[in-house]
Amino acid sequence: MTSRPPMAVPQRQPQRTLSGSGLSQSPTHQRTLSQQFLPQSPIRKSESLSEQSVDVGDVAQGRYNTLPRRGGSRLKLELANDGIEHPGFSESPQNLDVLSANKVFTPSRIMSMNDASDAGDLTPRMSRCETADEDLTPLPMPPRRARVVIPAKRPEPSSISAPPRRDARPKPFTLEKPSIAPRYPNTSKPESTGKTKTKDVAPRASADLCAGVADFYPWTGAHPEDQFSDSIIRHGFFDKTPAQSTQEPVSAKAPLFPALKHKSGLQTLSTIFSGILNQRRHSGQITSASTFKPPPRVTLTDTKREIWLKDLANPAISLRRLSRTIPHGIRGKVLLEQCLNKNVPTDRAVWLAKCVGANEIRAFKRKGVNGIFVMGGEAKWIRDWTVFVEQFVESVSNGFSENDWKTKITYAIRLATHLYAEHLLDRDHYMDWLVAGLENSNQAKLPMWLLVVQIYWKDLLKLRRHGRRLVSAILSHHSSIYHHPDRDILLPLATRLQSLVESLLLASPENFINPSSWFTYRDSLLGLPSTSNNESRLKSFQSIDSRNDYLTSSNAKSQPALRSIIVQLLDSIHRTPLDTEIPKRLWKTSENKLSIVRTILEWCTSLYRPGVAKVYIAATLLRSSTSFDIDVTRAILDFLDTDPLEENARKQLIFHLVSELARSDHFSVPQYIQWLIARGGLFDYAETEPDGPCATRLLVEIPLSSLTEPMRNLRATLLRRVRFSIEEEAQDTKRAVSCVKSALSVPLNPDDPLLPKPMSLKKLSKRIELSSRSLKTTISSWLGNDFVASVIQNAQSDKGVELPRVTFETVRTLLEAAQDYTMLGTVLKLVSTCSNTELLACCVDTLNLHLPVFTATEDAKPIFQIYYERLKIVLEEQGIGARPLLASLANLAPRLTGLEDVATQLQNDLIRIDRSSAADASSPLSDNMATQLQDAETELSEQIEKLASYTSADRPTMERLFYAIVKKLQIYWGKADERQRLCCILLTRLRVFDISHFNELMRIWIQHIRKLANRPYISQLFPPLISSGCLSLAILFATVSRNQTQGSQVQPNAAGFASIYMQEVLQMLMKPLSPTPVMTSEDCYRFRIIQDRARHEHAKDLMPLVRGALAEYSASLHQQASIPQPLDDDQTKSQFLELLRGLVLVDPNAASQTVSLKSPDPKLATLIETWTTKLLVPHGGGGQKSFEQVLELANEFTLPFCQVKLSLNLAADDPNSLEGSEKLQMQFELLSKALDNAIDANNIMWTGMLPSLSSDITQHLRNRAESRFLDIIPSLKNPPEDALFEKDIQMAENLLTVIDSIFRGGSGSKVSPLSSALVDKLADLWDILASGVGEYASLKSAVISHWLPLVFSYLTLYTSPSSGAVDVSKVTGGEIRARALIVLAGLVQELDNHPSSKLGQQAFDIALALVDGLPEDARSQCVRAVKDATADPRIRYLFSYAPNPAEDLMLAHREKPPPGIHERRAMALNMGMSMIPERLTPFVFRRWEILNEPTPVVGDNDTSLSLTLFDARRIK
Repeated sequence: MTSRPPMAVPQRQPQRTLSGSGLSQSPTHQRTLSQQFLPQSPIRKSESLSEQSVDVGDVAQGRYNTLPRRGGSRLKLELANDGIEHPGFSESPQNLDVLSANKVFTPSRIMSMNDASDAGDLTPRMSRCETADEDLTPLPMPPRRARVVIPAKRPEPSSISAPPRRDARPKPFTLEKPSIAPRYPNTSKPESTGKTKTKDVAPRASADLCAGVADFYPWTGAHPEDQFSDSIIRHGFFDKTPAQSTQEPVSAKAPLFPALKHKSGLQTLSTIFSGILNQRRHSGQITSASTFKPPPRVTLTDTKREIWLKDLANPAISLRRLSRTIPHGIRGKVLLEQCLNKNVPTDRAVWLAKCVGANEIRAFKRKGVNGIFVMGGEAKWIRDWTVFVEQFVESVSNGFSENDWKTKITYAIRLATHLYAEHLLDRDHYMDWLVAGLENSNQAKLPMWLLVVQIYWKDLLKLRRHGRRLVSAILSHHSSIYHHPDRDILLPLATRLQSLVESLLLASPENFINPSSWFTYRDSLLGLPSTSNNESRLKSFQSIDSRNDYLTSSNAKSQPALRSIIVQLLDSIHRTPLDTEIPKRLWKTSENKLSIVRTILEWCTSLYRPGVAKVYIAATLLRSSTSFDIDVTRAILDFLDTDPLEENARKQLIFHLVSELARSDHFSVPQYIQWLIARGGLFDYAETEPDGPCATRLLVEIPLSSLTEPMRNLRATLLRRVRFSIEEEAQDTKRAVSCVKSALSVPLNPDDPLLPKPMSLKKLSKRIELSSRSLKTTISSWLGNDFVASVIQNAQSDKGVELPRVTFETVRTLLEAAQDYTMLGTVLKLVSTCSNTELLACCVDTLNLHLPVFTATEDAKPIFQIYYERLKIVLEEQGIGARPLLASLANLAPRLTGLEDVATQLQNDLIRIDRSSAADASSPLSDNMATQLQDAETELSEQIEKLASYTSADRPTMERLFYAIVKKLQIYWGKADERQRLCCILLTRLRVFDISHFNELMRIWIQHIRKLANRPYISQLFPPLISSGCLSLAILFATVSRNQTQGSQVQPNAAGFASIYMQEVLQMLMKPLSPTPVMTSEDCYRFRIIQDRARHEHAKDLMPLVRGALAEYSASLHQQASIPQPLDDDQTKSQFLELLRGLVLVDPNAASQTVSLKSPDPKLATLIETWTTKLLVPHGGGGQKSFEQVLELANEFTLPFCQVKLSLNLAADDPNSLEGSEKLQMQFELLSKALDNAIDANNIMWTGMLPSLSSDITQHLRNRAESRFLDIIPSLKNPPEDALFEKDIQMAENLLTVIDSIFRGGSGSKVSPLSSALVDKLADLWDILASGVGEYASLKSAVISHWLPLVFSYLTLYTSPSSGAVDVSKVTGGEIRARALIVLAGLVQELDNHPSSKLGQQAFDIALALVDGLPEDARSQCVRAVKDATADPRIRYLFSYAPNPAEDLMLAHREKPPPGIHERRAMALNMGMSMIPERLTPFVFRRWEILNEPTPVVGDNDTSLSLTLFDARRIK
């Protein structure tokens, strides 16, 4: 850092540098001509000054006040100056005239250019080479010493106010100076007259770099060198006579010339000159110790301190002058603010900071404490100084309202950057502050923080601890803007962030390896606009995504573990069909997409998964598999070839799936027929029977509408070979269509077969359910494409009437019987154009009932949106008449995700309509409906209508009306009286006035109904109330005891119907209803929706009801029941089993907790045991199953039921009692033994149920599995036998699956760190890879192909953010993690020798995940362990270690050579070269003391780095 004063400022002494060439130079003697020898102008005496100036500038560079001498030779000086490179020399001064346009306006410039030689020295030389030399001189090389005498300073000539007139008189001949003559600087030597300058001349004006021409003097006969004498001829010409001792007594020619003529003369001459140079070097060597001291600080008054600061801000004032008095009290933030306010140049502000810092740090050493406290105090001071810099930058950036804010913030950022670059800050703390500021910045300050952070971009990204946070912060801001509603306003900021993200993706992908943040923001990255680097960016994105996914997924290589994960995801889709993220996770589970497809087919055809929605889920997933280049047809045919599908229900499921895929051309019928022909075709008629093989029966079941005419003919040919009648099939199809037409009252065509008698809708639906899939699709195609489409088309063209609601219900019933929901969705879209609100409400209710199916077909939200838009139109046209459609939409909207605001709006609109209308509140009634009520009913209706005119009703009035209505309702209960429905309507109208109070009244009344011993069945009272909205499921379940311990006990005084209340409620929620005078068909359909929602949305409320119903039923077995029990009915039992299976699938944990409660009633325990066994073995009867039997029955689809069974077997009567504790311990031992036997037998299907077990069991099993897993990992000390390789690997995979299942569940696992045994095994694998012994080649291959992938998969269980097993913030034992990281770092480098595998990258990614959150002391230990062992940038990035170039410097001390020649030769031979041995010692580099111009007085060795370290010498 230098301080170069401008013009008109005195030249400071030459600067001192670290090398020896920068030391002060002692001036040598130069010659000076006296003015008496300069020729006078013959023209004009007044011009003598200018003529003299010319000669002085040319020849008087080295002349002191000596008398003129004659003799000597000019050649000496020319030879001495030849080849000198110096900033003051210019070989061709004339070439610099191109810069004359930029020179200052001086008297010399107004003279004629022809007279330049005469008037060239009128002023102190503003040399024409001044600008060039000052600007173009290369730095930082110091100037070489001049070999000419430094002249004394010349007095400043008087300024000329007016330019002289041009002299036109002739002048004598003047010899021109050669252009190639070397020039040397005029260094302000005093004039020969002996006069001294009275004032300093500006340095840039006086330092005329082209003032003289070396050794060129025009011969005039008056030069001292031209005066010959005997002494000058013998000894040469000297400016100053040398001392007597140094004079040459004789010429050197005599001794040297004969030696030079010899053949070894050149070597002799070289030896002489080498000796001279060595002697010269040693004579000028600097040996004194360093005398450096930081500039002292003094106490100044405020006025003087302000003056000093202003001088500091003035670049014209030398720092050497300012270093005398550095004022006290300028430190910390005050120093920075003063520099900002005074606009101190950055380099001078850094100089001041170094001066203050050096004094502060030295103050700690003067206190006399030991080294540890000194280092701690110095680190604390630097930390505090860093905080001051941070606060300074932040305070300046916050003052954006000031006018000169831009200038101030630019200065603050520049100053902080210089301090950072000079290593004058605590870099870790400063980078933490930068990243934290970016993380916590709002959108207004975000551009400023981005600007600041980008200055330190490369340093931040080189360290894991800062780069990861930086990337996460940028992704967070990008995601917030990406999802911001005013994104268009923030477009410039968004564009900038997108550019930064793209550059980070390409340049620093390692910082994106952070699963917790990656999966949070990855969706916003997918929306980045296309750029020129789109392909490389996409490739980098996919690589980062796969690397993060590796750290989160299970990674267990055993196929059962993958299948278990896939089945769980499929069950999640079934439970929450609107979650669009689950299918994406499903396809990312494994790279083997065909195994995923096969698992989907097995799940779709499993009898343990009820419902038809799974068929449409599987169809949608298989359609999406085409993006992975999967042949769906081939996958299905391979599945049919390997799985016999003997059960008829499974066959129907696969037929249904194929028909849906064939409809969308995702199943190739020609390929299937070709496959069938390649297998030999059909051989027997039994192959086409419903109970025949599935692969051949599929030919009959294929929808004919998806076949072309040639394919139909080929199909018919194949079927005729086995005597299958195609004609009868066609006739059956026509007859079925005729039946459908008859049910819809559609006239038959002439070619339609005549029916003997019309068939009821119920019977027709049953027939369709039992028909083939081909017939079903034909009927559904006719209903949707021919019938409904034609009716709607005619209605729109005014040629017909709208589709009646009854007709639509018939069409819906037939399509539901055919289970063709794709066509039903098409019908719903067609009917949406109708204006009948009741019909539209029926359509919405249809969507509500089959919501899982329509969600799977991706039609749910589009159809809802169609009817929502239709509601707006109908409301404008019909007003209150649109209430049925509004009520249906309000009931559906809460079930659709992402439509919460719409659902709230619809519900509010419904309440508003109900309160503002005096008409019917629940369902449309005729105007004379109230008059049909007799007596009391009419009066109640009138009173309710009066309430309708008020916004609210007082509670006494509401209670009076409520009990009056329910009293009438109890009278009509069980009589199938239509007036019962009218009472429900009155209750609905009453409810809107005070919903909360009405619900409380209803709950009290339901409790009263429960206690009645003599009453009709519940199924005749509750369904109308539930369907009309008077009785909610929450109130109904509130009447059932929620306490599970009480739910297993019957009411003590229950008798008659009160003893079967729970069974009746459970039966009501399972049994489908038929239309009655009280319940219309639409009410029954709406009640089906409520039944379905009770199973899916109220599973936890249903489980106590199930247990209570079983308790009631078991109690009836002890005594003679006076009334029939609902669970005695076979149909109810079948429905109960399906309900129980569905509840277990929805929430297996809640089901396990419910059934595992032990009951004092042994009959209840036996009953629960029987039903849970039926869930696991539907056709195997009841009874208890042992642990071994349960584990044998376990597979991916029976896991939830096995979980319930195990929970039931492990339940203790009283765990706190001694007997119960012993029994529980015995059960634990039996289970552990059964699990070990299952693992040894390679049966690990049961691992999925482990997370649901108690924490004690899972922890015990996990410890045993981990111990066995680590024991079988090979090592060099205990290499395995070749025969046991495969067995050990298979056992390790099974154990890893068990561990993975427990970790992934996370419910029972306690937080635990990495074990020391695991790190030891990892180190053993590293030793095997690093071994170079050939006998371990097979073991090394097995480690790379099997053992390392397994161990890495085990380590990923600790890196997954979703794993509940490890919480980094709570885990202790950072030393073990540090050891693991060091081993992983070694494996990363070792695996570079095996580039074909991805293990190196996987090891690095695992290390990145483990190092996040590592304690600072553990990280420091890792840095100390690896910083001297490797310089791999990956390892430095991993441990966030950036080597400081000033640290770890060593000082070399040369040992003295042996004294004898023989000893030196022996040492040279032993070392291989003639080197002097060196001893290394640590060298402390003090950056705070690297100061230029520290003291006002220049010493020989006063630099901060001692000049003796560089063998510096003085220049004489």
